[in-house]
Amino acid sequence: MKSTLINAGKKALATACVGILALSLASCSNGDVSNAGDSRKIVGYDEINKEYRESIGKLSWPQDYTPPESMPSDSGTSFQQGWGDTQASNLFQCAWEKEWLNTYSSQPERSEEALKELEKVPEMGFMSPDRADDATRRFFKDNIDKAKLGDPSGIQQDVTANCPAS
Repeated sequence: MKSTLINAGKKALATACVGILALSLASCSNGDVSNAGDSRKIVGYDEINKEYRESIGKLSWPQDYTPPESMPSDSGTSFQQGWGDTQASNLFQCAWEKEWLNTYSSQPERSEEALKELEKVPEMGFMSPDRADDATRRFFKDNIDKAKLGDPSGIQQDVTANCPAS
């Protein structure tokens, strides 16, 4: 009899734990795919590629660089609005960082133009507080400050780590 009561108590405790766990997990999710503070919706490839192409058209590029006309085809994938602009902005940053690396020691006018273009990056959407953390923005600023002093190490590190080979 005593073991029957102990087993019943264990079953009741296990059932209660499972119920509490289920309620806890259910309360963590509101069933909404988007973040509460982020109103950007989920879109398909065609819409995100259109966004990318529009962003490419609004940006200036180094004289020896032409960005890809379209994002790589990725049908069947969903994207958050802003991803196309982010991809275009990343290409912009990489193109101008490479331009600066290729000209800082030999072509002062072109390297100065590259720095002026790179100074626009912190104001771009992909570097906004809702898309980039403080450390990323500080890292970028530190790299630009080094470049202004003629030190290529920060920009070279970023290009090596984050830019497509071309």
